[in-house]
Amino acid sequence: MSEVADIDHELRATTQFIVRCNQSLSWRGNARFIVYAGILTLGIASIFAFQGLWLILPFAGLEIFALALGMYVCCLRSCHKEVITIKNERLIIEKGAKYPIESWEFDRAWLNLELKSATRKGYPSKLLIRSKSQQTEVGECLTNKERKSLANSLGAALNTRLIKS
Repeated sequence: MSEVADIDHELRATTQFIVRCNQSLSWRGNARFIVYAGILTLGIASIFAFQGLWLILPFAGLEIFALALGMYVCCLRSCHKEVITIKNERLIIEKGAKYPIESWEFDRAWLNLELKSATRKGYPSKLLIRSKSQQTEVGECLTNKERKSLANSLGAALNTRLIKS
């Protein structure tokens, strides 16, 4: 019975924050948009081609390809997420899309949370997590208001003071 109590205590001691970019459309929605835009573009290009301006067709195809490539890259970037896990005396930050590409582990005893305001008007602030010689930025895809809310929530969960500069 004592093992169950230990596991239950460990589960309660874990807190997790997941930071994701705003993805206004799914990949399926983006694909539909590309198809509709492609049909419209090729329709207009074919009208010009029937009038003897056939050179417009390859450029219309390139335009659709560029649109599809741009939408694909945007979709890949919007799948990026950050997982911040507070587990006992450790803070673990993992960044990646489907699986962690980068990972940091901090000791809570030496942890500093710093919210740096932007140096220029209109630029985003930065939320930095520091411990000894390590440092990383979290919440890069958030707005300033969301980043401040994340900083306050992290500070409360970690029982640490937020440094504003």
